[in-house]
Amino acid sequence: MGFAILYTVPEEIRPAYASWFKVLGDILVRLIKIIIPPVILFTITAAVCTIADLRRLGKTLGLILILYVITSYIAAGLGIVAASIFRPGEGVTLPLPKEYTPPKPLSPQELILYFFKPELYHLFTVKGAPTLILIAIILGIGIVLLGDRGRPIAKFFDIMSDLMIRTLRVIMWYTPVAVFGYAVWLISTYGPAMLGAYGKFLAAQYSLTAVHVLFVYTPIVFLAGLNPLKYYKEQSEPFLVAYSTRSSAVTLPYNMAAAKRMGVRDEIFRLTLPIGATVNMDGTALYQALSTLFIAQLFGITIGAHQAFLLMTMAVIVSAACAAVPGAGPIMLAIMLSTFGLPLEGIAIMLVVDPISDALRTATNVSGDNACTLLISRILGYKPTPLS
Repeated sequence: MGFAILYTVPEEIRPAYASWFKVLGDILVRLIKIIIPPVILFTITAAVCTIADLRRLGKTLGLILILYVITSYIAAGLGIVAASIFRPGEGVTLPLPKEYTPPKPLSPQELILYFFKPELYHLFTVKGAPTLILIAIILGIGIVLLGDRGRPIAKFFDIMSDLMIRTLRVIMWYTPVAVFGYAVWLISTYGPAMLGAYGKFLAAQYSLTAVHVLFVYTPIVFLAGLNPLKYYKEQSEPFLVAYSTRSSAVTLPYNMAAAKRMGVRDEIFRLTLPIGATVNMDGTALYQALSTLFIAQLFGITIGAHQAFLLMTMAVIVSAACAAVPGAGPIMLAIMLSTFGLPLEGIAIMLVVDPISDALRTATNVSGDNACTLLISRILGYKPTPLS
């Protein structure tokens, strides 16, 4: 449809004609702006209540979270490297929305205070997402500290988190229409240049994700005392299941079976893998960083090198939040875009290639869960002994 408009509609009326298809994508962007704040508040608070309630497990839980955060930071860094090497968004130059205002560069002090916006109204907008994330974490810890009195409140947030996820799924029913509309608009307006940008984006994601798997997971498995070839052999089934279903939840039983075959004790992988399916999202962290820079390049906006740490930190936080929202990598990308002052139209742009991108993200996420599980097992004094 996009190419049909590009080659059959006269150039002088083509923008007006194609803009009607853009409206279909803009509807989704506006729905996301509305739903993101309550999604952040309820899903992250509920997740903190669940994780904090496991604090009695002490050392094991601490090791899990530290290792998961480290690997996610590395993945986010590779996302920046991918965008720097492939430059997937350069050469297209999408027009900036009329209401767009360039963000003012932040000083190091302003960068810290960015997470502490005092105005209440900011919390109910996408731009206030970083502060809302912080409030949700603190609120979750406060609920846990209430002890038994906090359990009904934690239950409420758990129910509301489920409600938000289901609400997002309802909104996602509209996604095919939005993707169609934005794809037609992009192709009819920019033609082969946009297809080339998508191709370079996927090449960047797949290439640097492979680097992450080979050069991060392989040493982790080696340090755990297991032959990496054994790991890749046993992990192949969960990887393929995750790639085809794009669901960490569906893949969890397969990941547990693989951990058992690799000789990890039940009491360890029954703790690490469910938590990993919730918060350990290396593939998504890489995607969030890469997508943010991709969108910036498409619109000709520069994100300075001094913002790299903020970019990585937000990618790690947002990737963990994505776990509560199945298939919502581009949806939660709204937080990244708002943090760096980028047009939220980038969400609909990323939805066009999300099925291909999401498959690899999910497969990488579950593979990282098992690699880290092996190392945690070894640190706790249990060298993996593969089943014959």
